[in-house]
Amino acid sequence: MSDPTPAATPPAPRQEAAGAFDLRGHAVAAYVLFLLAWMNGITAIIGVIIAYLKRREAIGTVWHSHFDNLILVFWVVIGGFFLGLLTWPIALGIFVAQWPLFWPPTLTLPLVFAALAFPLLVFWSFYRTIRGLIRALEERPY
Repeated sequence: MSDPTPAATPPAPRQEAAGAFDLRGHAVAAYVLFLLAWMNGITAIIGVIIAYLKRREAIGTVWHSHFDNLILVFWVVIGGFFLGLLTWPIALGIFVAQWPLFWPPTLTLPLVFAALAFPLLVFWSFYRTIRGLIRALEERPY
């Protein structure tokens, strides 16, 4: 007599496993490029391009959260950098205008940004990048 139980389901196709490995490699490469960008300033652009190109392909996988994290870190750091860059002329103008009148010179908001917010931004971006790299190597979502 024939067995009424259905046959065992075949394992997942190799293409899906290869795709997941490919996404893992892209996520790890993008994280490494982000870390290298603190030395050369340009590789983060390549990393965010990889994240944007692979994000749609990664929907429904653990790698989607990694690509979203990379994109967030990139734009927050770029925004913080340009905000700091725009505030320096104002800070220097106020500093020079106050020089003969007030001693010690009063702190201006741009100087507070440079002294407090920028180091926090750097720490936050390193934390998010290194944490994401570790979780990517462990094949866990961000």
